Amino acid sequence: MLGYFDVFPDKAGTELRTATFENSNADDPLPGGTFIFTEFFCTDPKCDCQRVLVKVFRVESEDARAEEVATISYSWNPNSDEIWSMVNSEVANPFLDPFHRQASYAPELLDFWTAMIERDKVYASRIQRHYGEIRTEIGQTAERKGRQHSTKHKSRMNSGRPLTKRKRKLHKQRLARARKR
Repeated sequence: MLGYFDVFPDKAGTELRTATFENSNADDPLPGGTFIFTEFFCTDPKCDCQRVLVKVFRVESEDARAEEVATISYSWNPNSDEIWSMVNSEVANPFLDPFHRQASYAPELLDFWTAMIERDKVYASRIQRHYGEIRTEIGQTAERKGRQHSTKHKSRMNSGRPLTKRKRKLHKQRLARARKR
């Protein structure tokens, strides 16, 4: 899973969904603060699960650090493959992902997000578009890396000489940058 806004950081200003709640009284199920709904997508080229993990972060104030409070799993095509078809027949869609941290009020966030998806069709279709965009970008990146690796490997094989210390260091730096993506 890879974060959409990690791949396309320039879109965070216009396409990152947030919601702010005022802490008006003690009976409110959700605490006050701003909630940030980030999107993570599968990048396995052999998989077409058509799902998103929405990690929800809460920022209590401008000075506070964001805290992960919920992770929602959602598939807009629950029958996209055999495994997810089985999962979705046994589990509601969307659902709170049990493998991630969930705050005590995560069920209320799930209800809020589900209502938002049902009500805001533009946002719902944007998630699907983001899925396509990240898979296209990752596919193109993998193709470029494959071509680069093949070319570099062939040139090294042809030269018969080991890499110099400087070239090894550059190679390690490139690998580290690629892993961060």
